[in-house]
Amino acid sequence: MNAPKFIFLIFLFSTSFVFSQRQVQTLNSAWKFSSEVHPEQIVNIPHTWNSEDPFRDGKAYFRGKGNYTRTLYAPQKWQNKQVFLKFEGSNQVTTLYVNEQLIGEHRGGYTGFVFDITAALKPGAENRLKIEVDNSHNIDIPPLDADFNFYGGIYRDLWLITTPKLHFETANEAAGNFLIRTPEVSAEKGSFELETRLMNASDKRRSVTVEAEIFDPNGNTVKNLRKKIRINSGETAKVNFKESILNPQLWSPSSPNLYKAEIRLLADGEIVDILSSNFGFRWFRIDPEKGFFLNGEHLKLIGANRHQDFFGLGNALPNALHHKDYEMIRDMGANFIRTAHYPQDPEVYRICDELGLLVWSEVPVINDVTASEAYHEVSLKMQREQILQFFNHPSVIMWGHMNEIFIRLVFNNKMTEPEKEAKIKTSVELAEKLEKVTKELDPDRLTVMALHENELYNTSGIANIPDVIGWNLYFGWYSPGLESFGKFMDEQHRRYPNRPHFISEYGPGADVRIQTTDPQPWDYSEAYQLKLHRSYLNQVMERDYIFGMAAWNFADFGSSFRQDAMPYINQKGLVNFDRSKKDIYYYYQARLVKDPMIYVAGKNFQQRYVENENDPVEITVFSNAPEVSLMAHGQTYTSKTEDGIALFEIPLPKGTTKVTARAGEVSHSRAFTVHYREDLMERIGKESLNINVGAHVQYQDPTTGEVWIADQEYSAGGFGYVGGEVFQRDKNKIQGTASDIQGTENDPLFQTMREGLEAYRFDVPKGSYSVSLLFAEPQFNASEALIYNLNASEEISEETIRSFDIMINGEPVQQDHNLARDYGKIRAATITYLVRTDGKITIKFSENRGRSILSGIKLEKL
Repeated sequence: MNAPKFIFLIFLFSTSFVFSQRQVQTLNSAWKFSSEVHPEQIVNIPHTWNSEDPFRDGKAYFRGKGNYTRTLYAPQKWQNKQVFLKFEGSNQVTTLYVNEQLIGEHRGGYTGFVFDITAALKPGAENRLKIEVDNSHNIDIPPLDADFNFYGGIYRDLWLITTPKLHFETANEAAGNFLIRTPEVSAEKGSFELETRLMNASDKRRSVTVEAEIFDPNGNTVKNLRKKIRINSGETAKVNFKESILNPQLWSPSSPNLYKAEIRLLADGEIVDILSSNFGFRWFRIDPEKGFFLNGEHLKLIGANRHQDFFGLGNALPNALHHKDYEMIRDMGANFIRTAHYPQDPEVYRICDELGLLVWSEVPVINDVTASEAYHEVSLKMQREQILQFFNHPSVIMWGHMNEIFIRLVFNNKMTEPEKEAKIKTSVELAEKLEKVTKELDPDRLTVMALHENELYNTSGIANIPDVIGWNLYFGWYSPGLESFGKFMDEQHRRYPNRPHFISEYGPGADVRIQTTDPQPWDYSEAYQLKLHRSYLNQVMERDYIFGMAAWNFADFGSSFRQDAMPYINQKGLVNFDRSKKDIYYYYQARLVKDPMIYVAGKNFQQRYVENENDPVEITVFSNAPEVSLMAHGQTYTSKTEDGIALFEIPLPKGTTKVTARAGEVSHSRAFTVHYREDLMERIGKESLNINVGAHVQYQDPTTGEVWIADQEYSAGGFGYVGGEVFQRDKNKIQGTASDIQGTENDPLFQTMREGLEAYRFDVPKGSYSVSLLFAEPQFNASEALIYNLNASEEISEETIRSFDIMINGEPVQQDHNLARDYGKIRAATITYLVRTDGKITIKFSENRGRSILSGIKLEKL
């Protein structure tokens, strides 16, 4: 917990301890941690043992048992108290021992839970605490499989709570929360119901009074309520209050007004326990044709999904980083967040209440289910815990209970038809159970599940179960055609006109190291990210029946099996893993915020390579103004904005030029450095020429700052390839291979390549040069055989062997160049040759078997 919040809590509870005797403090510091792969060390909670190993080449991250131990001194006065340990989150099976006595076990890694440790404590002595946490794969605990890391550890705050024997119930599925319902709300009147439970752990029957005081958003008391009851020893008793408030101050994204309920337990005229909770008055509905309405006003929900991990920390985040994330989401102009794919830190929901962000919160029943009673029971318990723990938050409008549940079934070619039918049956049965328990606990909120693009959800009937359907759609990425998105949704709406539709995921991968003005699917450029998001925003805005959309994802996040432009990272975020902003973040501001804004795109695209002085430089400006002016080298240009974009194509001289975009009173500047391609041969003595062979994008090495420019065909006086074509494993995806290229951090350089090329030519001045050739064998099945040792009887497919010779200016430099044999498959290899020339460098590739291949060239004058 961050320092300011900690100080606030200490003050809050210290002022009430005198009366209530409930004490709450973190127990985060100085735990001894160890596992079978981690030697004993002192750690602080929040903690995960997987902050680093999911991101290492060639090794699965540790999933197993970790142990946390420490001593806890119990004062003698605790003999008259109840003592609890409250976990906000621990992944995924947590077992607690006190003085070697088993206290209990909790299954599931994303909801809170409380253990009563009173009976095992020794007052007036040191007590040994041991917490065993196990994040091993478990077929009876969701998630079974997912596109994110299952970080192990006690990764959220741990609390020590002491109460009197007579107290508000703490060790329950609500983790000590009391419930506040607002069943009927209008502008004129807001009804509310409080529900709490008392526990009498003393040895005698008690007469008690329960008071409830309601405060308005300004801190003024608006209601005082009281009830008297008698409660027997060892009994738990429920206490309810029902009342209403006239002309409530409504909660909404523009006015997130929060009321507070404080409940007090009195015995013998003294306060013995106090709890409080914020809540809000709002009402909402969904029209399948017209969309979402909040407090009677139409509201299109636009926002993002958010995973809870962070670069270098895994999922063990301090509350300050949760705050930062959600403030960034709000500042982007969003009004909505989906807590993908699990309940998040309690602080998250409090922040969303305060910031005015509407929330879809879900349990991690993802991709697959197990047809076991244990799996079903854990799933149902997760949903109950989620609902009861976050019930009071007005920001929460939807409870989610499944995500892409048939995706593994659809792509599993080894399953028999009977096995598939059984999987569908248990999935539908679980969905029905989850729907039932959700509506029993909270009939007023919406239920939702997210589907991927497959008809099975309709034919199985599972899509008919929840109130709302969320679609995870990746047209223009996994499926071809941006325009196919709108066509697909129109067809769904035509077939199911009474079904509310939400776009729960969309977006391409984008790597800030990769830039282009010619975006294509799967090139991982920021430009293609902009192209896709712009298209989806427009298509959703045109369709009232789609009541909202959530980009996938707010931030890049860890996913250990990912082999994209940056291995082990899902790069679909609007911001990077470290929360530095991609250009697309500012584009959403241009589309969503009301205050005037302007932003010159290209933070990571300041080095521009154009053909010559007659080739204009393309500059993109984001703004919510109708027109933008751009000042550059003494000239002023104007452009109308369309969909938040003003596009300029202007001549810029060689060298660095500062451009300033202006709209009304707001402005933004950026410096661009322009290089003419026709001059690069002349400048070879001053700087190296780095070419991203087989790619239409340029790539910047973040370590050296070197820019590897987009490839080009040879023409006299210049440089470029002769023959061949761009290598693509999938003709719908421009990226050559998505594999994790071993031996380099510059994966994109080696993932694209030109295949079958005859030569690469440079018309250079006379002199000595170093020529570095970059290679990677992209095929996993490539043969390592020596081409000259093969004979007719050896049946090796032509497609599995690649062998070629290399000559530079007629001199052989490499014979039987077999990348798989000499360096390994999917591994970066760089070979540098020293060359003297009278004016030309020609690198020839002669194929023996298979096709020649090249990923990059670096040319330096010595």
